[in-house]
Amino acid sequence: MTVHSQAIAFLIWRHAEPRGWDCTVAEIAEVIGVHPVAVGRVCRQMGWRNRLRTTAMDRFAHRDFGLRKAA
Repeated sequence: MTVHSQAIAFLIWRHAEPRGWDCTVAEIAEVIGVHPVAVGRVCRQMGWRNRLRTTAMDRFAHRDFGLRKAA
């Protein structure tokens, strides 16, 4: 993890921890001024994705529609 990603991780933690992680990636991104993709990436690297509240769009984006090729 780069120093930049670690700095974003701290900003995410600083915002989400006092709220009991009851926030979305989009909400965090807006507050800390970082693109939502970067917030999502850092949360995934830190193992925090399951702590955050998800939106309908988040759930839709992570569905598996059977498009993966069989091995």
